[in-house]
Order: sequence, then structure tokens, then C-alpha cells
Amino acid sequence: MTSLSRCVILWAGLAYISCSTDRLPKGVYGQRQMEEILWDMMRADRFSAQYLLKDSARISVKAETMKLYQEVFRRHHTTKQEFDKSLAFYFNRPDLSRDIFDSIAARATREKESVFKNIQ
Repeated sequence: MTSLSRCVILWAGLAYISCSTDRLPKGVYGQRQMEEILWDMMRADRFSAQYLLKDSARISVKAETMKLYQEVFRRHHTTKQEFDKSLAFYFNRPDLSRDIFDSIAARATREKESVFKNIQ
């Protein structure tokens, strides 16, 4: 292999690495993991809005919703602080967060279609 060939391969490799997915800061969850946590957080919000608000005279909806969030964090082996750090990162990177929220929207659509298909 000539030195020119090695140089071209080296530059191509470096270009590929630099164009591949950005490295995440330490303590920031990957997109797939963040999507899973956000999905469960949204489901907790939905449960709170549909069921807890009906009993709002007897319970503190905010406190119960916070308990649901803590359960989501426990399920995903994380904390509110770790989640907040990742969320802040993705909110500052719309190019990455767009993918997460598009995926969540597609998942919600699939689930809704599945529910309506089973009803008919």
C-alpha cells in the first residue's frame, strides 16, 4: 500500500468518525434510553391527568404525580438529577431531541392504532 493510499484511508476514517454520532457528555443518557424514560414520564402524566385529577378532592395530585415520577426513575435506575441533566442536554440539542420526540410520537401513534384495531 502506498503512502498516498494510507493517507486517504486515514482521512476517510477520521472524516467518518467526526461525522458519526456526537459523543455524549458524561452522565447524559443515550437517545434510546432517554426516549424510554420520557415515554414512561409521559404515561405517568397521562395517568395523572385521567385518573388522579378525578380524585383531586381527596389527594394531592402533584404529590401523587411526583410519586409516579419517582417510580419511573426507580424503574430506569436513575434519579431526578440525572434525568434533569440529560433533559437539559437534549433541550439544548434540537437536532438530537427531535429524533427522540419523533420516535415517541410514532410509538404513540402505533399504540393508538393498535388499541382501535382491537376494538373493532
